[in-house]
Formats: sequence, structure tokens, C-alpha cells
Amino acid sequence: MWARGYGPIVERFRNWADEEPAVRAVMIVGSQARTREPADRWSDLDLVIFHTEPEKLIASSEWYHRFGTVVLSMVESTSVLNNKERRVIYSDGRDVDFAVFPATFLPFVAQSPEGKEVLGRGYHVLLDKDHQLTGLPEALGEHRPSKGRPPSREEFEGVVADFWYHVLWVAKKLRRGEVWTAKMGCDGYLKQLLLGMLEWEAATVSEGNVDVWHDGRFLDRWAPQPVLSRIPATFAQYDLTDIERALHETGKLFSSLAREVATATGTTYPSEAESAIWTLVDQKAGPAQG
Repeated sequence: MWARGYGPIVERFRNWADEEPAVRAVMIVGSQARTREPADRWSDLDLVIFHTEPEKLIASSEWYHRFGTVVLSMVESTSVLNNKERRVIYSDGRDVDFAVFPATFLPFVAQSPEGKEVLGRGYHVLLDKDHQLTGLPEALGEHRPSKGRPPSREEFEGVVADFWYHVLWVAKKLRRGEVWTAKMGCDGYLKQLLLGMLEWEAATVSEGNVDVWHDGRFLDRWAPQPVLSRIPATFAQYDLTDIERALHETGKLFSSLAREVATATGTTYPSEAESAIWTLVDQKAGPAQG
């Protein structure tokens, strides 16, 4: 079932990798290797390449053209172990991420927390010239992807303070009439903090029985329905008045989630600080006058 819709690209890639001495191993990870939330018609293909000269491969603009007609390509940092990946879109719409790691990382691929999280959701060994991936099942053991964890007191207090600080910051931008900056603050940074609190709420209230995906993936499937019903109102149109409205909705939802987390973890929620911020927001919000 792996590599749905990517058969021709995979075969061309495998033939190239077989003949390339510097390529020591390749794995398919991500949706194409998952049994839960598997690939669909919109999924990309994630290939992890273990290479003796990773910097050289990433810098090259020739090899990935062998697998199809390239529309565009770019290099980004990977989310695991801070390496590089080349992302390529081909003319048929196929999207392939070639994450390139040093071949010396092979013995340690399942030892990092990030690596365990990725591999725990599924993987397929496409190539293993040195037979260094045969022990992956034993290395992973019974590991399953994290279902989140309750925050420490310091983490909780830090995120709550960060959130309310930036609520007032957005309100000041509204007062100044900076629509773009205010909207990005409300629907960008504050939403990331809101998502983090929602993940903590899932980890504490559900006692770890909810599979919390990273970066809000599949949020509509794991977040509680009462929370999901409130999320649309937290986003704003590109308009000062609507951003002010959304800012209040975002704050109210964050507050209710944070209070639940505080109760579940025995942490004190700073109700007085929140009230003080709302007082200041009501003084600052709205377009500048005069």
C-alpha cells in the first residue's frame, strides 16, 4: 500500500539509488508508510536518504531531474535532527521530499525522540546496502507516537504569560491601525499558543488517550467537538473591527482551555493577570483616532 500513486517515481529513484555508491540506505516515511491516516490522492512522498556526502547531494541540481519533469524545487531544514531536505514538485503534480542525512546517522536513526516519533507512525525500508536498518523493529520496540504530556508548572506559566502579553501586543497594533501585523499576531502567533494549550488539554483531560498529531494535523479528528465549534470564530477577516472580535474569541477559548489544564495539573491560573490584560485591551483596541 505504500507510495500510493508514486510507483514510477519510486522505481526511477530506486534504480538511481542502487547505482549511486554514496547512497547507503533509503526509507519511505510519512503518510505513504502509515497504516493510520494513510496516504490519499493529495499526499506527498517522503524519502529519507542516508548519503556519504549529504551536503554535496543537497547542493546538486541534477539528480532529482531523473525521476520526472521538475516544475520547482527548494531546500529546507528537516524537522528531525536539523538536516536538509530537497522538496520537488513534478509536472504531474507529484510532490517529493528528499530528506538527506549523513550515512553515519544510520545506527542512530531510531534513538532520537524525533526519529522515534516519525518511525513510530510507520516506515518502509526501500534500500539498505549495509544492512544497518535490519534492527529497526527491535530499536523501536513497543514505541508508539506520543499522545502528548501534561506541561510542567514552568512551561504552563510561561505559555500563559506569553499568550496574554501578545494579546495586549495585538491590541496595540489594532490601536495603531496596523491591520497586517495585528492579523498575523492574532491568527498566527496566538493561534500557535492556542494550539499548544489545546494539545496540553488533550493530554491532561483525556489522560493520554487522544493521539495528538504535530502542528495541528488532523485537528478536526482529535480535538473535542465543543472546542472545534468555537475555533471558526477565533479567526478574523482583514479588518480592524473583525480582528478585535477574533482577538476576544481567541482569548476566551485559550482561557477556558488553560483553566482546565491548570485544574487537571494542580497549577494556579493567573485570573487577575488575565483580567488586567482585558482591561488594557479594551482601552487599546480599535483604530487610532486623530
